[in-house]
Amino acid sequence: MSSPSRPLPSPREAWLYLRNNGLARSLGKFLATYVAGRQRWYMTSEDLQRCLDWPAPAGSEEFRFAAAADLPAMGAFTGRMTPEILAEWCGPRYFFFLTLIDGQPVSYRCLSTLVHPGVEGFVRLRPDQIFMVDEFTVPAFRRRGITRRMAAAMAPTLVARGFREVVGIHRVDNGDTIAATEAKGIPRVGTVTRWCVPWQVWFTFEAAPSRPTPVPVTILDVPRPTTGPASLTEPASTA
Repeated sequence: MSSPSRPLPSPREAWLYLRNNGLARSLGKFLATYVAGRQRWYMTSEDLQRCLDWPAPAGSEEFRFAAAADLPAMGAFTGRMTPEILAEWCGPRYFFFLTLIDGQPVSYRCLSTLVHPGVEGFVRLRPDQIFMVDEFTVPAFRRRGITRRMAAAMAPTLVARGFREVVGIHRVDNGDTIAATEAKGIPRVGTVTRWCVPWQVWFTFEAAPSRPTPVPVTILDVPRPTTGPASLTEPASTA
C-alpha cells in the first residue's frame, strides 16, 4: 500500500470538472480520490501500425502539432481545459496535436510519456508505449470522423519516435468514450481499480476476457493489490 499523493486541482480545474460532469460525479470523484472510495477504469491499447494503414487524411482540415503561439486561438477548448493545462501540453513531455478548419483549432488529441496521475505508481509505460491524455472536438464539428483522421495524421511522427502503442484508461461510466473507442476498433485489455481509504491507496487489475485476436499489449502477470511500480510487461521488482 502507499499513501495518496495526488495534488488537489486548482479552483479553475475543479469548476470546469463540476460544470462538465455535474455535482454528483464531481463529489464522488473527489471523495474516491482524496478521502475514501473506489475508482475503476477500462484500459485500452491502440496499435499505431494500424493507424499507419488508414488512408491519408484528405479534405479541408489542417492537422499539425500545437505550439505556444496557438494558445490564444484555443478559446474553444477552455470550456474543457484550463489555459494553464493547454500551455503545459505544449511542453516536451506531451504530443499535442490539433485539427484546424479555416485556421481555427476545432479538435485536439493529446498524448504523453506520463501516465494518468490516478494510476501513477501502478502502471508504468514501456519505451514503445505512450499514454492517451485526452481528445476533444468542438460540438459543432463532431461526428465527422475528425479524431480518426487526426490519429492517422499523427501516427507517422509517433512511430518515427519509436512508439508503437497508445495506452488509455477510461472511466467505466464514461459511455461516450467507451462507445468511441469501440467504434474505432480499439481493444480493451482490462480493468484497473483504485481503492482509497484514509492514508492508504492500493490497486487491482483484471484482464479482459479472451478475444478472437491477440490483444496488442502484455498486461501485468498477476493482479496486484499491493503497490510499487508495475509495468505492463513485467511485475515490479521485489529486490
